[in-house]
Amino acid sequence: GQGGMAAVYRGEQLSLKRPVAIKVLLKNMIQHSEVAKRFERESLIIAKLNNAHIIHVIDRGITDNGMPYFVMEYVPGIELRQLIREGNLSLPRKLKLSLQICKALAYAHKNGVIHRDIKPANILVDKDDNARVLDFGIAQFRQAGEQHTQIGQVMGTAAYMAPEQRQDSASISTLS
Repeated sequence: GQGGMAAVYRGEQLSLKRPVAIKVLLKNMIQHSEVAKRFERESLIIAKLNNAHIIHVIDRGITDNGMPYFVMEYVPGIELRQLIREGNLSLPRKLKLSLQICKALAYAHKNGVIHRDIKPANILVDKDDNARVLDFGIAQFRQAGEQHTQIGQVMGTAAYMAPEQRQDSASISTLS
């Protein structure tokens, strides 16, 4: 798959003979230093979050042609967005998936991470009906006195933003 800043490929970790997902920064994005920094920070943020409902990072590096990448566990499944479109989510299943997503977000918040782009396209539901939160590309990592997004900068998907997120990044908290 491909988004605005990166492409994700299915690959194989040869040493362990297992499938993996490899996220590579798009070539035209490497020249944007802020995007490149965010990409690097994304793998570091996810690596700090060891939770059953958050995708896991296995490794990261630079390709032979200088493109940053990171390797994640490969999880066969379907985006929550697609499940919603199909229209056959029962109330108990909706509640189960919502609870799993909330547990993932609570864990991230406890560890100083605010996702900032929670939406159905960033939730993967695996074959065992477990939700996994993906795409921490614009996540905010809060450490004492540290701010990674410029004041006044707005990031996220407009249809899913909290009102304060539309104002600027300094207004965002775990409540958002």
